[in-house]
Amino acid sequence: MKATLMRTTLALVLVGGLAAPALQAKARKHSPAHAAAVQKCGEAYEAAAAAAHAPNSPKGSARHRAMHAAAEAKKACIAKAPK
Repeated sequence: MKATLMRTTLALVLVGGLAAPALQAKARKHSPAHAAAVQKCGEAYEAAAAAAHAPNSPKGSARHRAMHAAAEAKKACIAKAPK
C-alpha cells in the first residue's frame, strides 16, 4: 500500500512539474499591438538592409556600419514596442 501511494505521489509530482512550464508559456503571449510594432520594426530593418546592399551603395566598412546601425535601431524599436 505504501509503495503504491509513493508511486502515485511521484507520478503526480512529475506530471505537475512538466505541465507548469506549458501553462506559464501560454500566459506570456504578447498583445496584437506588440506584434504589429515588431513587424514594423522588422520591415524598417529590411528596408535599411536593402538600401545598404543596393548596387551603388557604399562598400566595406561603410556598409558594415550601416548594417550595425540598422540592427541597433531594430533592437531599440522592439524595446519600445508596447507589451
